[in-house]
Amino acid sequence: MTLSRLQLSILRVLWSRGEATVSEVQRALEEERPVAYTTVSTMLSRLEQKGAVSHRSEGRAFFYRAAVRENEVSSSMVSELVERVFEGSPAELVSHLLETQDVDAAELARIKAMVAKHEAAKPKRRRGGSHGN
Repeated sequence: MTLSRLQLSILRVLWSRGEATVSEVQRALEEERPVAYTTVSTMLSRLEQKGAVSHRSEGRAFFYRAAVRENEVSSSMVSELVERVFEGSPAELVSHLLETQDVDAAELARIKAMVAKHEAAKPKRRRGGSHGN
């Protein structure tokens, strides 16, 4: 699922609130930057077309809620980024982040711990095709 920055911000509002009207989403977004009511309404409609949100009607008001979980969206967006920008290589993404971001010693230690935990949790696999086991 490909989302614009604004669409992702709208989903974050819905994830945190459970459900909201266009006006409520607009007010929540205004804490970051001004955004028109019609823009929020259009983005919610587009998100609904993508299957990312749904709505229920109560009188004339529409109440929107996220139809996808946050981890599903982040996984999808990161996978697309790795495929499109880093030719399918997670290692290239990590290398890029380490080279271009200010990673302090504490954050680097956290990354190393994540890698160690991941290695310990995954069964060892041989490279180069299927060799049994």
